[in-house]
Amino acid sequence: MKIAFSRFVLGSILSGIVCISIACATTTITAFPSVYPREFDFEGELWRVKSSDLPVAPGPNYWSGSPESVWVDEEGLHLTIAQRDGRWYSTEVFIRRPLGYGTYTFSINSDITNYDPNIVAGFFTWDSRPIEANREIDIEFASWGIPRAAKGNYVVQPNSSPDRRDNFETNMSGTYSTHRIVWTPDTLHFASYHGDVDPDSSEGRANLMHEWTFTGTPPTEGNARFRINLWLFRGNAPNSEGAHMVIRSFNFTSWDD
Repeated sequence: MKIAFSRFVLGSILSGIVCISIACATTTITAFPSVYPREFDFEGELWRVKSSDLPVAPGPNYWSGSPESVWVDEEGLHLTIAQRDGRWYSTEVFIRRPLGYGTYTFSINSDITNYDPNIVAGFFTWDSRPIEANREIDIEFASWGIPRAAKGNYVVQPNSSPDRRDNFETNMSGTYSTHRIVWTPDTLHFASYHGDVDPDSSEGRANLMHEWTFTGTPPTEGNARFRINLWLFRGNAPNSEGAHMVIRSFNFTSWDD
């Protein structure tokens, strides 16, 4: 049997995926290039885009990593929910490095109060290791499939008792809002503000939307990374044309600073 084999193919075997097909008396080895996740810079951090052509959690959903679905421009970081080729695709991004304890502040431009009932916007920490409920700390905006105005949700996972969550009416005036998580070994505090404001300024304090302090023990920092997603509850299609959210800014200040 004759085998067609080259240095290129050998290198590809060592680094990528190899498909072997046999036709007549010849074995042909074809190398396909490895597919790497998209990455981009935003607000001084390196971010990675989630992508999956199979339905995976949360939802489950299909996840698009295309430049038409996730992009950065002068307005900020854009996430979308859109239908393509008969499928609804959600979007998610995360910071490559674990940030750990500190203050997470971000501002968004999105009509979170009037989301379709199946649309969820999430801002959260997540450790891939299943310790302390993956060290998940959430700010979410959703109505979880129920036709009513979307609510704000502060959650410290596991969401197993009322003292681990706080729900609130957003009562938005416009589409701009600012949100903050302060996470230390002893403290976990959440706050949301109307407008694109500095929470530490007098303007920010005057535009406080809601705040909550978790009274339990915060999760340890581990290797939790900060993530943002825009997705469909239970993977259910929206009654709308989809969704578009702009993250205008993101800032992290380490607890050690």
